Amino acid sequence: MGLDDTFKPTSNAPSYEAPIVKSLPSLLKMTPYFRRVIWGGQKLASEFTKPLPKGATIGESFEVSAVPHMESVVASGPLEGTNILDLTQNFGLEFLGQDVHRRYDGEFPLLIKLLDANDDLSIQVHPDDTYARANDLGNFGKMEAWYVLRSDDGTVASGLKEGVDRQALASAIESGTVEDVVEFYPVSEGDIVYLKPGSVHALCKGVMVYEVQQSSSITFRLFDYNRPDADGNLRELHVDQSLDVINFGDPAIIPAPVDTPVVVLSEHFTLEQYQCDSSVHHDAKESFACLTLISGNAEIRSDDESLDLNLADTVVIPAGRAFEVSSSTPTTYLVSSVPT
Repeated sequence: MGLDDTFKPTSNAPSYEAPIVKSLPSLLKMTPYFRRVIWGGQKLASEFTKPLPKGATIGESFEVSAVPHMESVVASGPLEGTNILDLTQNFGLEFLGQDVHRRYDGEFPLLIKLLDANDDLSIQVHPDDTYARANDLGNFGKMEAWYVLRSDDGTVASGLKEGVDRQALASAIESGTVEDVVEFYPVSEGDIVYLKPGSVHALCKGVMVYEVQQSSSITFRLFDYNRPDADGNLRELHVDQSLDVINFGDPAIIPAPVDTPVVVLSEHFTLEQYQCDSSVHHDAKESFACLTLISGNAEIRSDDESLDLNLADTVVIPAGRAFEVSSSTPTTYLVSSVPT
């Protein structure tokens, strides 16, 4: 099993003892976990004001994460310092929503990230739930979607070229020519890429994305440009697993903008986009919702609570809570939730 092109996890969050709070607030602003990776850089600081460790190669900001040892935590309020795992354990049904809690056996099912590809990510593929469970890799496979935030004339890999079958891909892996059989597409800000399990893909240098995915770190690498890790060793490939899970014959997903609020509606998550220069009301969902501001500034209100949001701030709204976002200047934000 691969772990998303990572070095050893290094927590940036302060150490807290979770407070004892009997009521669940309607708005939970999050402090992310920053992940050091060989393809990362510092643009999450320069472009999105994230307080990164100086000089560190940070590729991912885990905005909403229940991944063990890489959890995001509540930034303020009565539950300050409480991580997503503790929120899920302590407020299960109220936090997730009854249907989501039942469907995922009480586990938090999503992972929300901001990614900075300062270099090319490995060409990779993720398994589905069935494969993950059958091979003791956890309860979740990895379905994901990207919303392109920035692109310096960048590209993404998405799918195999027409006619490439298992034998042709195996030959390309052996000869080191995987890039020749993969489709690459230019991307611009606002493009959407929806990647089902089994889709060959890669985020490439110069592209920053918002990502919503299932709560899984399973990555099978097909090709990694023969580059060394932090210790000077070539990183592990997962050829057999990759060939087992790739959906050969599926057409490539071509990145493109979507002009409706719902940009992805999948089995495991819904991704929505909103532009606001006054106020937008959101009815209560049967699922929790994760809101990330990707441009501008705003205020979010729910019940008697309110929070000021700045660029790249993320707030989690528990299930069953209506909320309103208001701004006096043009603002864009994304909302991810579980379809119910």
